[in-house]
Amino acid sequence: MLRCAIVGLGRWGQRLVDSCQANGQPKGDEIRFTHAVARSPDKYKEYCASQHLTLSDEYENVLANSDLDAVVLATPHSQHFEQIKAAAEAGKHVFVEKPFTLGRKDAASAATSASDAGIVLAVGHNRRFLPALQDLRSMIDNGDLGIVTHMEGNFSGPFGLDYDRTMWRANSTESPAGGMTAMGIHIVDALIYLGGPIATVSAQSFGDVLDVEMDDTTSAMMRFENGASALLSTLCATARQWRLQVFGTKGWAQLRDHHVFDICPAGQPHADTKIYPETDIERAELEAFAKACRGSTEYSVTLSEAVHGIAVQDTIIESAIANSALRKVERHEQWHPPWRSEDSFPKRP
Repeated sequence: MLRCAIVGLGRWGQRLVDSCQANGQPKGDEIRFTHAVARSPDKYKEYCASQHLTLSDEYENVLANSDLDAVVLATPHSQHFEQIKAAAEAGKHVFVEKPFTLGRKDAASAATSASDAGIVLAVGHNRRFLPALQDLRSMIDNGDLGIVTHMEGNFSGPFGLDYDRTMWRANSTESPAGGMTAMGIHIVDALIYLGGPIATVSAQSFGDVLDVEMDDTTSAMMRFENGASALLSTLCATARQWRLQVFGTKGWAQLRDHHVFDICPAGQPHADTKIYPETDIERAELEAFAKACRGSTEYSVTLSEAVHGIAVQDTIIESAIANSALRKVERHEQWHPPWRSEDSFPKRP
C-alpha cells in the first residue's frame, strides 16, 4: 500500500484524502494517507485527528520521512514546480493537482527531474477516469464518428462570484485567463486525450463582473496537428457546466456533466442518450497513481501530454493578453441592425 502525505489541506486536499479513506481507514488496498502538511496547522487539527494524519507545517519534514513513499500536492499552482523538484530530489513519488505548473519551461524541467530521479509524477486530470470519456475515445479510435472534424468543450461555474481578495486563487497570478487554471485546463487535457497534440491557438479573456483581480470569461479557438478544429470556453461567474462534444463525418457525440452521454449518428433526427453510474474519479486517479508507483501499470496522463497541456495553457494566456483574437468589427452607419435600437441591448455595469 502506497503511504502518502497530503500537502495542502484546503477543500480539495481534504476531498482527495476523503476519497481514499474514512476515519483513517483505507477504502481499498492501494493507497493510504498517514501525514499532512498545512501552512496553518491549527485550522486542521480536528480534521487530521479524524483521518489519523500526523500534521506538520514543514514540507521538508515529509520529504525526509523514510516511512512515506509519496506526496500528493493540493497547493497553490505557483508552488508546484519547486515542490515537485524537491520531492524528486528526495526520491518521493508525486501526485500533483492540475495545473501541472504555471509555465511550459517549468513543466518540462519538472518532468525531466522526475524522469531522472526514477519517480512517478502524475497530474490530477480526474476526468480521464470517467467511463463516458473513455468510451468517447473508443468511438473515435474505432471510427464510429467517421473523420473527426471539430470538438467543443466548456467547463464553467459560479465560484468566482464568491471569491474575495484573501483567497489565493483570486488573482491573475494564480489564475491567469480567468477559469483556465481551475477549469479550462481540464478541457485542454480532454481535447489532447481525444484529438492529440494542439498546433495553434487564438484566445480572448476579460473580466467585467467580479470583485477580484481575475477574468470571468475566457474562450479560445484551436487547431489540432491532425487538422481538426476546436473551441474552448470557461467562465467563472455563471452556473456550473461541463460539456464536451466531438463532431465527425458519421455523427456527433456529447458528454454532459460526468454521466450523460448523447450520440447522434448522421441522418438520425435526434440523439440517443445513455446515463452512466456515478464514479469516484478522485479515488480512481489516486489508486491509478499508486499502481503506477508499484510498477503494475502506467499512469493515464503521460508526462509528454502533461507538458503539452501546459504549453497549450500558456499559449492561451499569451494570446489573450495580446488580444490577438480580437478585431474591431466595422459598422456601416446606414446598416445598423434594424430590428431594435442600441438602447435596447443590455448594458454591463
